Amino acid sequence: MIARLLSLLLVSLLSLSATLQADEARPVYVEVTQMSDSEYVLKWKIPPVMSQGQEPAIELRQSNCRLHNGALGGKPAGLVGRKLYRCDSNTQADYQIELIYPNSNPALTSLIVFKPLSGDPVQVFSGPEETLVTLTLVTSPSAVAKQYTVAGIEHILIGTDHLLFVLCLMMIAGSFKRLVLTVTGFTVAHSITLSLATLDIFRLPTELVELLIALSILLLAVEIVKHRAGGAKDSFTWRYPVSVSAVFGLLHGFGFAVVLQELGLPSAMKVQALLFFNIGVELGQLAFILMVSIVVLIVRRLIVTGASQQDRLTQVVIYSIGVCSAYWLFERSAVLFS
Repeated sequence: MIARLLSLLLVSLLSLSATLQADEARPVYVEVTQMSDSEYVLKWKIPPVMSQGQEPAIELRQSNCRLHNGALGGKPAGLVGRKLYRCDSNTQADYQIELIYPNSNPALTSLIVFKPLSGDPVQVFSGPEETLVTLTLVTSPSAVAKQYTVAGIEHILIGTDHLLFVLCLMMIAGSFKRLVLTVTGFTVAHSITLSLATLDIFRLPTELVELLIALSILLLAVEIVKHRAGGAKDSFTWRYPVSVSAVFGLLHGFGFAVVLQELGLPSAMKVQALLFFNIGVELGQLAFILMVSIVVLIVRRLIVTGASQQDRLTQVVIYSIGVCSAYWLFERSAVLFS
């Protein structure tokens, strides 16, 4: 009975993940552009995950700044919008962005981009708990390292499709040594294409990348099902898991790059930001592998002790992954060919 309840829980969670749209994982995007010595345009784009009237009001805060043309502050911003501010050009105070949620923040991070008249744009990432973000014109190397590492960790942990692919790799690898080699192959490969795409050396269309990522998960799920039925013991996937993970890793790297391209890279520290974003992705990936390993250990030792129960639970997980990936495949195919 416990095994059945766990199975139903896993199916429910995976089915819920399949219905999530890519936009829901994106941050609240705020852009401040300095148009002249005294004029600033504030723009925003909010992911469509909140009901009308529940989106945050977004304000530019500075002691000598005021809204132009009689616009009212403190009201829900709408999903997309803009405001014009006039500020005292002689002020030296820091500029701040305030996000005012009517009720509470549903775990949305924020990305704030400040574009001054001269100098490089400044990007600031902030977590859901931060509703008042200070903008500074000078971005230190340590701040870039922190911001892009956190962004990489958050992206991999909310990227359900990438996590399910890693979970399939864990099932295929089997032993700890093969798992280390398989994950290393995946890491090296996606680091290559992440760098190529982010630096505008080579890109693929976003819709095609997302479709192929869904297909890669489905193919691995089918391979696992065949293997468990005794029909794929000598297949290429099971004999050379490192090669398979590396090939698909090249594809997933383009998927990681899509998010990083949307976030942008500081002009003066592109390589550093790219490096730390990649480090963040790997830290998040390792955290997920550790979490799954702990859960599996607890389930096997304390909850589902029988071999037949473990086998049924594993089968439910695999088929749930297959259903999710098939759903994504059809959904993303419709987007690509529409």
